[in-house]
Amino acid sequence: MRPGEALPLPLALHVVATCCRPADGGARGEALRTLMASPRVDMDRLLQTVARHRVAPQVHRALTEAGVALPADTAAHLAGLAGQAARRSLNLARESLFLQSAFDQFGLDATFVKGSALALLIHGDVGMKDSWDIDLLVPPDQVDAACQLLLAQGYTLHYPTGLSPEAFGRFQAVAKECVFFHPGRQVYLELHWKLVDNPHELAGLDVRRTQTVALGAGKLRTLADPELFAYLCVHGTRHSWSRLKWIADVAAFLKGRDRDEVARLRDEAVAMGAGRAPDVALALCRGLFGRHLPVTRLDAAGRYLVRAAHASLTHGGGVTEIAAYSKPWRMTWIGRHLIGTSGKAFLAELQSNWAGDYDRVHIPLPQGLGFLYVVIRVPLWLWRKARRRLAGGSDEAA
Repeated sequence: MRPGEALPLPLALHVVATCCRPADGGARGEALRTLMASPRVDMDRLLQTVARHRVAPQVHRALTEAGVALPADTAAHLAGLAGQAARRSLNLARESLFLQSAFDQFGLDATFVKGSALALLIHGDVGMKDSWDIDLLVPPDQVDAACQLLLAQGYTLHYPTGLSPEAFGRFQAVAKECVFFHPGRQVYLELHWKLVDNPHELAGLDVRRTQTVALGAGKLRTLADPELFAYLCVHGTRHSWSRLKWIADVAAFLKGRDRDEVARLRDEAVAMGAGRAPDVALALCRGLFGRHLPVTRLDAAGRYLVRAAHASLTHGGGVTEIAAYSKPWRMTWIGRHLIGTSGKAFLAELQSNWAGDYDRVHIPLPQGLGFLYVVIRVPLWLWRKARRRLAGGSDEAA
């Protein structure tokens, strides 16, 4: 992909991407009216695309502002999706405020990434971002206290389960978050102690650099702009930007910033250890939304990451979730080895994939023998697979 080159999209995804383009006077509305005038627009496919990429609030608002008249059933369905997303996000916003206050009272450092805080920064409205959970970051030495606080507030540990305290300590060493669920409030929460799995990605990001955003009578703490941009770029690239909402968040975050400021954010992110991710994000913002952003010439690995993103976004015409071992899944797996620009980042990714988190948590090895996880990974995988087959084969086998 050449810098600034437009990415080809299925028609429904093209409409949705145009809706997610930051408002630019009347240009977005004119583009939408032209696209929606085509008899080739399949309304069912449009709704499926909106749901797959979780951008109902943006699409509903953009089409409404453009004065596009949808068929009655399509309009009702889209409004319903947008309303559900808004109610879900409002519920998460209330819970985020409650948790910020609770963590502050107990002297714990809670920083919210993405979610309500990001919605307020980029849209000024929590209902404009479809969020499914809360992402809460704490320092590694406060994880146990944070877990106890969440349990005291009615949360249950959803993942991982059944670990001894010693095994949970090993889990913290190999993972970046655990998942809690509040059954009464129907809220999922990811408690992070790291932002990324690879220790050589974002190694220079200082999580103590934060900002607060007002939400009603309260405030939420989130990462400062440079750190937030770096994280959004790496998070999206690690997932091959498989949902349009992630790259739309970056485009909205950059709205109103001049080229020099965007270039500074890019350079700071690279200095923090974001690798190729900022350049990939900027290239996608130009290719998907036509944003006139400074784009550094991509090397072969960067171009591969853009192709992986395109394959993920357009998989199944833009409406199909990505299944394990599908082509986009394989491209994403390969791409994660290419985000960092150092040999250490590549080797760390390779080791993480081949050592296996399950084995490192459940089979402790003496210090200095960690390299053996790579050796025993395949034999243990084959043994577990054979055991599952035997257990499911017959009562006698079980």
